[in-house]
Amino acid sequence: MNLALALVYLRMAAIAPIVLLLGQPERGAAAWALVLFVLAALTDLADGPIARRLGQVTRLGTFLDPLADKLLIVGTLIGLGARGLVPSWIVVLVVARELVVTNLRAVAAARGYSIGASTYGKAKTVVQSLATAALLLFLTAPSPVLADVAYALLAAAVGLTLLSGAAYLWQASWAMAGRGVPARWRPAARRDGDVRGTAR
Repeated sequence: MNLALALVYLRMAAIAPIVLLLGQPERGAAAWALVLFVLAALTDLADGPIARRLGQVTRLGTFLDPLADKLLIVGTLIGLGARGLVPSWIVVLVVARELVVTNLRAVAAARGYSIGASTYGKAKTVVQSLATAALLLFLTAPSPVLADVAYALLAAAVGLTLLSGAAYLWQASWAMAGRGVPARWRPAARRDGDVRGTAR
């Protein structure tokens, strides 16, 4: 156990209370769900730099960090979907994308290639988090302006979810087809034989 991993575990531990709070009809419960979600999301900004600065990068952290992000967003979206704020097909799309990408990475890894986080993937995570927070804020303090902002962000998140999934599929198709993977798609650290990573 180290500080970086502790932050990851805290992010995962926040999921159940958020879902339970979203099951309550009171606005106060939604406000607490918003606070917990924002605090949990902020830990994602800290664990990576802490892990690198303190030399706490571990394989477990590298595996759990992105998993915690996905579970936090998906769990919260499920709770929001139960309140009628998020269409069920969006939740299914987000979950399906994560399952597909996880399996694509496994196939690529079996062929000796590690698919790193893409720009689209990172943007997807950020926009999904912003959209989820905006929806929680709208649930706490409903207003037409917040609704417009929240659903505009949600639409952008859906677009990035599809785009990043397609990008991963294109990259992984080289490995699945048994072709050599272009060197430019390999993370620089991998090309140089360096095993450094982040808590992600």
